[in-house]
Amino acid sequence: EIWILDLGGEGHASGRDDDNVFAIRTPVAIAVAVRAGGAAAGQSAKAPHRTASSSALAESANQPAKVRYARFEGARQGKLDALDAIDGFASVRWRDCPDAWQAPFRPAAQGDYFRWPLLTDLMPWQHSGVQLKRTWPIAPDADTLERRWRQLLRRRGARRSEAFRETGDRTTAGSYGLALTGRGDPTPIANLPANAPMPEARRYAYRSFDRQHLIADARLMSRPRPDLWRIHGDRQLYLTGLLTSALGGGPALVACAEIPDLHHFSGRGAKDAIPLYRAADASAANILPGLLEALSQAHDRPVSAEDFAAYAYGALAHPGFAARYQAELETRQLRLPLTKNAALFAELRAVGARLLFLHTYAARFRQDEGLSRIPPGTAKCVKAVSGEAANFPDAFDYSVATRTLRVGEGEFTPVAAEVYEFQVSGLQVLRSWLRFRMKQGAGRKSSPLDEIRPQRWTAAFTNDLLDLLWVLEATVALQPQQARLIDAVVAGNCLLAEDLPPVPEELRKPPKPREEDAALL
Repeated sequence: EIWILDLGGEGHASGRDDDNVFAIRTPVAIAVAVRAGGAAAGQSAKAPHRTASSSALAESANQPAKVRYARFEGARQGKLDALDAIDGFASVRWRDCPDAWQAPFRPAAQGDYFRWPLLTDLMPWQHSGVQLKRTWPIAPDADTLERRWRQLLRRRGARRSEAFRETGDRTTAGSYGLALTGRGDPTPIANLPANAPMPEARRYAYRSFDRQHLIADARLMSRPRPDLWRIHGDRQLYLTGLLTSALGGGPALVACAEIPDLHHFSGRGAKDAIPLYRAADASAANILPGLLEALSQAHDRPVSAEDFAAYAYGALAHPGFAARYQAELETRQLRLPLTKNAALFAELRAVGARLLFLHTYAARFRQDEGLSRIPPGTAKCVKAVSGEAANFPDAFDYSVATRTLRVGEGEFTPVAAEVYEFQVSGLQVLRSWLRFRMKQGAGRKSSPLDEIRPQRWTAAFTNDLLDLLWVLEATVALQPQQARLIDAVVAGNCLLAEDLPPVPEELRKPPKPREEDAALL
């Protein structure tokens, strides 16, 4: 038997009033597991009265444990007082959990929400994003990366190792034999000459709505995730979320077209990135077999993998969805209401496609309008940010009264409060983007190389900031229509989980490398 006492503690990250009992961000639980009545195999024969028969042991081994669950919420001291008051199992109000393989260590859930299919069943393969364990190979611009690389190679011996920021899985002396882009170099970083060219720099989905640049070299990454690089291509799409921890305010999913960081969604992450395709040439979709055919038949029109992704994004990339189902999402089960109404599906798909275009900058999602870049919004740069190195902005602020965003000496207006406050599960999108581009940067410094920053605010930074403001403007403007369509979907007939076939287990695993992927092994 198993008893799980969930003490929560994700409040600071998720936006809920739920303190942690320790001074950490990781939520906490107490687990008690007991086995009674039967003896383990190999127990001494001197205790025959405690030895179960082999048949009884075999039967017990095939039965899941009885699992009970309880949760304490609120302030830290209240949780500690509640723990102090426990004088036995009967002191706690436990809820039974279903069979362990269906919903491990979670109480049985009721309601229409739990009849909808899990997103992780509809898109069976999820993968962790890239984890470097050092921040210097990531920067807002490629020029900064070049200067950091040059500075690294000017150092020798221990000074190069210190600047590199060695970890147990990545050292300057290591040779890892893994190429991510087809231009890999197996030479240990310690052996590179001072004039060695910098490996390829690529756009990188560092945080939600924040595309930075990355030195795409496995020697610099503790967890390079070669499976993601193998399946990356021009048509690839990634949906990131919090599939194993509590969601805060904002959308339940964010899309990107570049390979995502482990913490892309909100600064937190786990196995929370969902690729749309299982191959770089988009020849195999990461979608439950038979689902697209069932949708095509139900709607009397072909439904492609990108149609499905756009519909799912239209439904789940809306702050109202996570807010509406906050209690249900405590189970960490992100489910998708799949309407049987062809017209509703088409409308929500169109909104989702628009959002995918805005959030990924991938024109293929808006080919019907012929758009190749983000359409201008209302925000304008009315006073330029200084391009002089001496005036590089080290701060920004926002005025609600004048709807003005000030970046150093520059001004952008009108910027709606909803744009400035737009968040993804606790990540303040605009503020996060700006902090990474201020003079001192943001986040922890992993190495002296992190002190090498962009030398001045460039026109490219201004253009990128305007694009982000316009993306968030358009996203906010679509939300009322999105909410209306989601309400109509939820009120109507939806495809249920019981209507779908089980997920083949092999589809939950990374795709096997093909011959054409050999260069990336």
